Amino acid sequence: MADETSLKGIIQGMMSDSAELMQGTVISESPVKIQMANDEKLIINERIAVIPRHLSDYTSEAAFDGENPLPLTVYNGLKTGEKVYVLSLNRGKLYYVLDRVVS
Repeated sequence: MADETSLKGIIQGMMSDSAELMQGTVISESPVKIQMANDEKLIINERIAVIPRHLSDYTSEAAFDGENPLPLTVYNGLKTGEKVYVLSLNRGKLYYVLDRVVS
């Protein structure tokens, strides 16, 4: 059981019994595949995982002079070898990638 004062412990305290906070490693960028820590056989992909916009490459618009927005591309996609926090929902039927692990 996680320490109740750790971030993991606090989040797990707020979740239902069917949810679990996990850690994984990105093993493929395109398509995204994540291997869960402590379970080499559990590899999740984009079909069963929700990857939020802030963990992807995307294009937006930015206006630097207050007018005339220009396209702006953000390169923030997951990279092979990165560690991520993953929320397992509905007894492992759906996964939500929360964020990168910063070490």
